[in-house]
Amino acid sequence: MKLRESALGVFGDNRRLPIHRWYPFIEGYSSELVAMALDEARDASVVFDPFGGSGTTSLTAALRGSSSFFTEANPYMAWLADVKVNGTRRAVGSGADCERLIAFAAQVERVRVPTVSSEHPLVIASDRRDYFPPGVASEIVGLISEVGERFDQPLRELALVAVAAAITPSSNMLRRTDLRRRTTKDARPADFRAEVAKNLQMVARDVALAGADVRGWAVQIGDDAKFGWSVDEPITAIVTSPPYLNGTNYGRNTKLELLALGFIDGEAGLEGLRTREITAGINNVAKRNAEPIEFPAVEEVAQRVSNASYDRRIASMVRAYFSDMYHVLRRTASYSAPHAELWLDIGDSRYAGVAVPTHTLLAGVAELSGWCQVDERLLRTRRSYDGSALSQSLLKFRRRDVDGSTGYGL
Repeated sequence: MKLRESALGVFGDNRRLPIHRWYPFIEGYSSELVAMALDEARDASVVFDPFGGSGTTSLTAALRGSSSFFTEANPYMAWLADVKVNGTRRAVGSGADCERLIAFAAQVERVRVPTVSSEHPLVIASDRRDYFPPGVASEIVGLISEVGERFDQPLRELALVAVAAAITPSSNMLRRTDLRRRTTKDARPADFRAEVAKNLQMVARDVALAGADVRGWAVQIGDDAKFGWSVDEPITAIVTSPPYLNGTNYGRNTKLELLALGFIDGEAGLEGLRTREITAGINNVAKRNAEPIEFPAVEEVAQRVSNASYDRRIASMVRAYFSDMYHVLRRTASYSAPHAELWLDIGDSRYAGVAVPTHTLLAGVAELSGWCQVDERLLRTRRSYDGSALSQSLLKFRRRDVDGSTGYGL
């Protein structure tokens, strides 16, 4: 059955796909979009995603037998991508007995977990901010410790994914673009142990069903898409979805998982993520940010936003976003092969009644950074908070060299 084009830019259909579904990622896109791009690509032998997220591009490539590279600022998301691809391959290659995960699922609701310190970062954060119903934060930390004692690698990582995917559903919070508190109209928090049991069964089934199909590896080459990464072979195909210019703080959306698994030792640790992320949210705007590159088309829109907006940081965010994306696109072009192709899923924005045509402005920035646009497809229409129409588009580019052709080493 042919997938609806409007579904290509959302994670929804991944919720039914083995391994992809281990961690529902509201900001993600469809594996079908990646597969479509790789089918169209002249050469999909070296795949790259500068915004790796939970690994949709890497996993889709691996299921097709291709290895891939990615960068990702969020250590929890990078770990997820690694486990989905490399952890699954390690489990299959080692002959790990995934039936042990199913056996643990049958026991998990009654197993006694170790007593945890009240000084654990997740427990401290929950005590301060009421992130979980009473006792649940300690249950989470205790079960993570139990998994560490009960399993060796690679089963340990697979089990931890099952635990991690149960954390937010069992909290007083909801992930709805931003992480927000549940209201009386929302469903009550799920039972943590029951969620873990369900997830353990799903992970074990998926490894048995599709694990052998994961034939490529995923290699993280950096945690900042803008700077500091390199590859030893020319990239031939890039499929990605940058953070949308929508004010969302992507790192904060996973703070419960980051705290629980020890990727940060307190909520202040989110600051380190912001320095590596694209400036897509107001909280990413700070005095420490480098002076943005000025693009006339971007500046024109930023001035209109500045004149109309209630918060001057929004205009600063607009300027910084396109400056950051220039660095990403420029660096990607510099490590791409002749005629490399780039597929970029992006949506536009609106602030204080001022339209920010992100896809159009980003296409202009891409042209300046070494890419030539060859196609644009409307994936779906959306609505802003004020009800105005927004769109989501898939932009396709081809690598362009300094002489107007294409070539590696721009």
